[in-house]
Amino acid sequence: MNMQDMEGYKELMDKMLDTLPAEQVLSHYAPEQRLAGLPPEQRLAGLPPEQRLAGLPPEQRLAGLDRDHQALALPVEVLRLLPEAYLRSLSPEVEAEIRRRLRQNGR
Repeated sequence: MNMQDMEGYKELMDKMLDTLPAEQVLSHYAPEQRLAGLPPEQRLAGLPPEQRLAGLPPEQRLAGLDRDHQALALPVEVLRLLPEAYLRSLSPEVEAEIRRRLRQNGR
């Protein structure tokens, strides 16, 4: 008979694992196994934005954003070059935020 098939084995193992620090238990698993099943937002929680985006090519960093939010991602130096007609075509909230950033940075 296999030890794992014995009655009460699972309960005994659960009790034993509960006494160990999580770091000790997790150290026996590969990083991929530790992260398996976690949604992306939990896997990335606690990382600063530059680490979240590390390894992504520039064209993928804004993937999934609508054009208004892509405009918000532009540096002030580029925002200064946008035509008035383009700024007016943005949503009122985004236009207001861009104008605030431009005023704050001397335009």
